[in-house]
Amino acid sequence: MVLSDFAVKHPAIITILLVSLLVFGLIAGSSLNSEMIPPVALPAASIVTVYPGAGARDVERDISRLIENQMSTLPGLSELTSSSSDSVSVVTMEFRADVDVHEKLPQIRELLNAVASKLPDGIEGSPVIYITEASSFLPIFSVRVSGEMEAEALTEYIENRISPALARIPGVSKINLVGGSKQEARVTLNVTELEARGVSALTVYEALRYNNLNIPAGQAMYRSRELSFTTRGAFSDLDELKNLTVGFGDGSFIFLKDVADISLVPEEKDIRIRSGGKDYVMLDVLKRDEGDTIQIVRAALKVFDEIKRETSGVVDFAVISDQSETTQRSLQTVMQSAITGLALTIFVILFALHDIRATIIIGLSIPLSILFAILGLFGTGRSLNLLSLSGMTVAIGMIVDNSIVVLENTYTKFQKTGNKRKAALEGAGEVGGAVLASTTTSICVFAPLLFLTGIIGVIMNDLSLAIVFALGSSALVAVVVVPWLSAIILKRQEDVKKIKILKRVEDSIDRGFSSLDKAYRRLLVWALDNKLFTIGLA
Repeated sequence: MVLSDFAVKHPAIITILLVSLLVFGLIAGSSLNSEMIPPVALPAASIVTVYPGAGARDVERDISRLIENQMSTLPGLSELTSSSSDSVSVVTMEFRADVDVHEKLPQIRELLNAVASKLPDGIEGSPVIYITEASSFLPIFSVRVSGEMEAEALTEYIENRISPALARIPGVSKINLVGGSKQEARVTLNVTELEARGVSALTVYEALRYNNLNIPAGQAMYRSRELSFTTRGAFSDLDELKNLTVGFGDGSFIFLKDVADISLVPEEKDIRIRSGGKDYVMLDVLKRDEGDTIQIVRAALKVFDEIKRETSGVVDFAVISDQSETTQRSLQTVMQSAITGLALTIFVILFALHDIRATIIIGLSIPLSILFAILGLFGTGRSLNLLSLSGMTVAIGMIVDNSIVVLENTYTKFQKTGNKRKAALEGAGEVGGAVLASTTTSICVFAPLLFLTGIIGVIMNDLSLAIVFALGSSALVAVVVVPWLSAIILKRQEDVKKIKILKRVEDSIDRGFSSLDKAYRRLLVWALDNKLFTIGLA
């Protein structure tokens, strides 16, 4: 066989290639993201438009239909739906599983810009595009934050110091702050004063609405750079709000403080987190699909440790949920199963062949096949998760089959001839084609799973891909590495010195296998002599 002949005749080249495989395989393994399961949601994006005061029918007619018709031309789209309610339009786009939504973002913006002039003038800002990711629904890390300070001050510190530090961690998509406390300006109109001064409530509302704004003031060139200017009109403190002019009467201006009571009060909470009679603030860390759960949580813990040292313990935290621990335990369980299977496989081979050199050849073929599979997963942008690791674990038994077939044939010829090189060439040449054919049939069983679509396809893709890579790698290792190693390290049994008791045990095992072989031969002869009964039994 060409591959095995090349491996035996050029051992230096094979050695260089295997060292390269080891280096790049370890780099790829350390670079793969670790997570519990792969993202199981189809790529999707939503366009949200706010149209204050408009009814659901107006929103559908003036916004939803317009955007929906425009987005229907987007390539890769599998489903397009819209939802219209009072003041809000939501257009949802689902894409095929092979589409990268982030790459579609510029196209979505271009299509939106094309219809921007046709949208109603009363919409709030511009339509906002939200990319829906599978990992953005459930937090991977939740922390309860407490501090020896007012709730409002703690919330402000979290928003200005902790949340930005967490958001800078690679792979983090969003930081949710739950249970925070803020102050708001509450304006309580005095109806008597309004009537006495001839100011309506609508006038006050319009004054508040149009004065609390930051308005773009244009651009200017400065030293070949374009600068944007903004006119700041938003209220910065309570005094500015109190001195807001809401009318004019009797020769003087009427201020808001003349017709209303204004005060800072705690904002009403939608969610309140309480434990042991004390209020807390919760921080949830959500990751992007390509984020590494374990690395993100480690970086987040470092941030909180730094905050604790920075504040001398004034701000404290307690971990409520940590998905990285569950992920690590699950991955370790699968890896322990794989290692146990590997150990048992090596033990069985040693028991059957009672040759440590032959066992080393088989023992090396398994991790080499796994390294090839890891390189394949890295090249296709996959991650180390329960499904991909389970696929490689399932494939371990099939991985070793190819190497055992080649090694057994090589080993038998070597024991007869005593020529390692000739035995490796002939042994692999005789069964190499059969090994490749059997591996191809096994791959054909799992390969169709790669073409499944929908959620099932997303789930099964990592599992089947890991098995396909591992099986393909095992065939390559069997016809290249096994002959190469056999030609280098095999020794005849007569040349190996062994203690007497070990020799007796090996002889007993050989006698047992010989008896089994004789019994099988008798059974086979009987089956051939009784063809009809054998066919009926089958």
